[in-house]
Amino acid sequence: MAGGIGSRFWPQSRVKQPKQFVDFFGMGKSFLRQTYERFLKVVPADNIIISTNLDYSDMVREQLPEVPVEQILREPAHRGTAPSIAFAAYHIRTLNPHANIVMAPADQIILDEAKFIEDMHKALSYVSGCDHLVTIGIRPTHPETRYGYIQVGDDLHEGFARIKTFTEKPEASFAQIFVESGEFYWNTGMFVWNVNTIIDTMMKMLPDMTTRLDSIFRGEANRDKRRTDLYSCYESFPNISVDYAVIEKSHNVYMLVGSFGWADLGRWDDVYRFSSKDSEGNVVESGYADFYNSRNNLVSAPHNKLVILQDLEGYLVNDTDDVLVICKKDEDDDFKKFRNNVLLKYGERYM
Repeated sequence: MAGGIGSRFWPQSRVKQPKQFVDFFGMGKSFLRQTYERFLKVVPADNIIISTNLDYSDMVREQLPEVPVEQILREPAHRGTAPSIAFAAYHIRTLNPHANIVMAPADQIILDEAKFIEDMHKALSYVSGCDHLVTIGIRPTHPETRYGYIQVGDDLHEGFARIKTFTEKPEASFAQIFVESGEFYWNTGMFVWNVNTIIDTMMKMLPDMTTRLDSIFRGEANRDKRRTDLYSCYESFPNISVDYAVIEKSHNVYMLVGSFGWADLGRWDDVYRFSSKDSEGNVVESGYADFYNSRNNLVSAPHNKLVILQDLEGYLVNDTDDVLVICKKDEDDDFKKFRNNVLLKYGERYM
């Protein structure tokens, strides 16, 4: 899934180049490229489908030139993950009516790739023999308030635990209780299921949308006809996440505890946390920087620009061709305010 806007990483992430297409850690590879190469070790290249927005399809082809255009699904509007996943499921079923599917965002950090591959194979094998929807949970290391939490019960099925409750982005006090209880896990937003299981479940939860998709993808219509029919109705689909529309309302959802290191890259402080630091805790994500009595800062600048910092601690300096942001790097609410105010004052010019 590579169709999001990535607004929390503005101004590095723009409408015309969202975060999944950006190389945040100076590795020479965007998140999309890293995710694609990771899944090449899970499934054959022919089985990897990129789901993105129509506006981003050229960037996908530029960054993944080896992927045939037939493996790129282009959504004509941003309508949330539920329509995106439904579209992908119907498409995949035309290719393999018994397919088992991993759905994964293109903007996550995976620290132990070998364990990740092992867990993906385990989950794919599991859903091939049952009608359960599987999500991947991670044992929390701290009371993070930006992640969703999954509570599981004691009933296990081949090592997979039935989910009792979902909680979206709790207050700090509740997150602390969740971590201490040992019953809650971070929700990674990665799902594994059989194609027929997810389509049958969505038919119950989102009947209007799936009825329309059913009529588009059944029969002998070719790819061009299906695309035309889909584009004519896609904007009428509900703008809703698959978690809220399907997963949280289903009774056949199980969780596998992921044994790999994981993080969802959601704000600039995450980039800082996973970057190499100098002796004073400073990070230069791109460009050059000299620090004077400055600690725990993050600098992101054009590759040929030098930034000089004096007497700053815990700041983000993000310089692009047309926007310069200097603020506390962990003030997520303020950052949303900056972007929203710019949008109101200047329109789309700096988006």
